[in-house]
Amino acid sequence: MSEHQSAGALVIEPSTSNAGGGGLIDGAGAPAVLHPDRKLTASRVACLMTGDADRIMNLWRLLIGDPSYQEEDLSGIWAVALGTWTERLNLDWYERRTGKPLTERGKYRVHPQFQWAGCTLDAWDDQIGAPVECKHVGGWEPREKILERYAPQAHWQMMCTGATSCVFSIIEGAREPVIEIMELDREYAATLMERAREFWRCVETLTPPVPPPAVAAPAPKPVKTYDMTGRNEWASEAVTWITTRQAAKDFAASEKALKALVPPDAIKCNGHGIQVSRNKAGSLSIRAEG
Repeated sequence: MSEHQSAGALVIEPSTSNAGGGGLIDGAGAPAVLHPDRKLTASRVACLMTGDADRIMNLWRLLIGDPSYQEEDLSGIWAVALGTWTERLNLDWYERRTGKPLTERGKYRVHPQFQWAGCTLDAWDDQIGAPVECKHVGGWEPREKILERYAPQAHWQMMCTGATSCVFSIIEGAREPVIEIMELDREYAATLMERAREFWRCVETLTPPVPPPAVAAPAPKPVKTYDMTGRNEWASEAVTWITTRQAAKDFAASEKALKALVPPDAIKCNGHGIQVSRNKAGSLSIRAEG
């Protein structure tokens, strides 16, 4: 398997065991015209990297037209509905904050080499040449976990559009959106495309796929500087840190001095409201009496 740039998109050359992938073939031997629902899109590829067997099989049933396919009903899920309704506001706010107009809202992009591969963009940032992906999350998860969860989707969009980065505009709870940029990880992208080609071969041949092992998403690279002035949690902890900094230093120094005063044959020392005890391993610990 190798990769190169072709027609503006990252292309993974087929390996000898995976030479197929040009599209479904009809009974007369001609390429079949794919219905939009019968394509491998950015929102569908995550299971190929997480190795989720149930999702992989259900996706395969969808793409081969198996009547046993079970469509996931998301209409009653509040988080999904909320994200749908806040997407436009999220994008409008992105334009307002950055001063950059966004294009291609809701446009479907097809991979230049594989007609079965594509993605629907939330929007496109022309100045940096990257898709913009909107997310609305609860706000209690570490941001790194969110980026990890959507790494397959972002990399699929980058491969379909030829971009080398993907911009996330993330609403956390009710807070103003934050912008995160995920750079293309070529090794991760190559693995994703190789798995997608193998999966599509299973679609073409009506062969049930074998779920692959999970692949960890690439860790985000620490390259940005953040101003945390508007975060109440940061403000609260910052005040505590500043006001207790000297006390913490005094505490550590006193603890060290007290332990140094304990005679080597002592198992316990008491006095002035504290007790120092020695355990079987010889380590000393201090606690308040009473």
